[in-house]
Amino acid sequence: MACVTSCSRTFYAFSRDRAVPGWRLWTRLDARRVPVYSVIGVCAFALIMTLPALWNVAGSGVPIAFFAVVSISVIGLYIAYVTPVYLRLRAGDSFKPGGWTLGGKYKWMCTVAVVWVTLCVIIFSLPFTPSAVFFSNDFDWKAVNYAPLMVGGMFIIVGIWWLVRAKNSFTGPVRNIEWDEAAGIVEEEPVEPSGPEPAPAS
Repeated sequence: MACVTSCSRTFYAFSRDRAVPGWRLWTRLDARRVPVYSVIGVCAFALIMTLPALWNVAGSGVPIAFFAVVSISVIGLYIAYVTPVYLRLRAGDSFKPGGWTLGGKYKWMCTVAVVWVTLCVIIFSLPFTPSAVFFSNDFDWKAVNYAPLMVGGMFIIVGIWWLVRAKNSFTGPVRNIEWDEAAGIVEEEPVEPSGPEPAPAS
């Protein structure tokens, strides 16, 4: 439930910024102002990721689906975390730092972070069992670590969406207050009367 809560909130936030295909659906709120479609969408995606668990893994006894879901989570989170780090490294001296900055140390720190995430992605994409190694005599599709296939597929889908539509329509993050006012979420606090209280009628 903690994962569903955090993931659905993040999914709603990205949808609010119009950075997710179908954002109009994912940002709908019910009568209690809950992004119910984001919650259902996250649960549906999680179910799809674990569907391979329904098949027997060739008698290996290895919980392939569980390992794959953990790998997908790690790969996805680390790539999300390191993307702005990589962009900062690539920007170099053209980047305008804010009030808090690493100074010149960003060069080696960003490099170490990018290399570390690259190694993590490779490690979590490796086969879990010998029967998952391509071109081996014991190879079985049921034993394949499908984490790189799932993550790669999402990159392809998002890349196509970006080229076809998003790069021409995405204008950046939406300010929370503006969005909440448009959705009718912000409620004005009742104004307390100022000055002395009126004297009771005699």
